[in-house]
Amino acid sequence: MDAAGFPCFLDVEATGFGQDSYPIEIAWSDEVGEIHRCLIDPTPIPAWSFWDAEAERVHGIDRERLTRNGWAPDYVATRLTEALGGKTVYTDAPDYDARWVGVLFQALGQQVPFRFEHIDELLLSILRKPDDAVWQAMVRIDQLKREVAAVSSGKHSAGYDVGYLLQLWRRANGGAVKMNHGIGPLPETTVTGTFARVKPISERHLRPKA
Repeated sequence: MDAAGFPCFLDVEATGFGQDSYPIEIAWSDEVGEIHRCLIDPTPIPAWSFWDAEAERVHGIDRERLTRNGWAPDYVATRLTEALGGKTVYTDAPDYDARWVGVLFQALGQQVPFRFEHIDELLLSILRKPDDAVWQAMVRIDQLKREVAAVSSGKHSAGYDVGYLLQLWRRANGGAVKMNHGIGPLPETTVTGTFARVKPISERHLRPKA
């Protein structure tokens, strides 16, 4: 856990699990517990053409919406660097999330500026008692996850998933679980149930650096 404030959590939605998949939505929380979320417009990167229709049915994000509402990849990488650079970032699937974040930064010729850890390591540091075996603490963690999942929205979105991780940490520290996972008042949603935001035209066509 970082020395001050909240730990930082992150989640990624991608076009699939295959070798050619790439990130299309990244959400993260900062040191005051606020959740940020960006859709990613893949069109500035020609190699990002793979699309898995089955994955779309899960995350509910279509190509047209990414082109219309997504941020340019270099903008998203800049936001991540400013918010998370030098920090440890917690996720429930670090192998996948680290790979997709790596795909983003590699496409821009950059190194990922933060480290990934599994959230279970963070929860163990909170919930494991001095005389516990690891499995005993993991039983508590599994119960905690069931408790928080029981009041979750059930939506599959990077923003909601980061909220779930944030609430696991809050509950492990004795806090109450909030129904909206701490995301705050929810913005208007699209017909697929995901957040709607149309960005200005001037921000739509930023290109990655050569």
